[in-house]
Amino acid sequence: MAATLATKGLTVARAGPVDSNRVAAVRQFSRFYTRQLGLLDQTLLGSAYSLTEIRILFEIAHAGEITAGGLIRQLDIDAGYLSRLLRGFARRGLVIRQRNPRDARQTIITLSAFGHRVFRRLDRAADHQVMVLLENLTDVDQRRLLTAMETVMAVWPAF
Repeated sequence: MAATLATKGLTVARAGPVDSNRVAAVRQFSRFYTRQLGLLDQTLLGSAYSLTEIRILFEIAHAGEITAGGLIRQLDIDAGYLSRLLRGFARRGLVIRQRNPRDARQTIITLSAFGHRVFRRLDRAADHQVMVLLENLTDVDQRRLLTAMETVMAVWPAF
């Protein structure tokens, strides 16, 4: 991990060795979380799209327009893999790719009207999935869960 952080220009302060039980606990939580949200399914939310594909659609939808380089930076995704996915999106009519008028080396990526409809459907399905999970918890447990999630994000910020 220190090498990964160093390649991103970050300095890592080490407090000391990490106990193997803590590593096991983080990995256990990761397995629990991915299973809970169905992230290991070949496709997500009963759709024809993988988690990676849905996340790319999310980033494009929220950016309005973005370059492949922007997606690579945002998602820390392999450029070749992203390129293949974007070509597939274009073939399926989900995205529109246009040369950047300010820099012909770049392509601006936006969602097509069809892409927006697909994204809205997926976004509603994701909201519904989380709503169902939260409905099974009391108000107190929902608050505890949200506090724990905020703690994880504060302690383990995105790099």
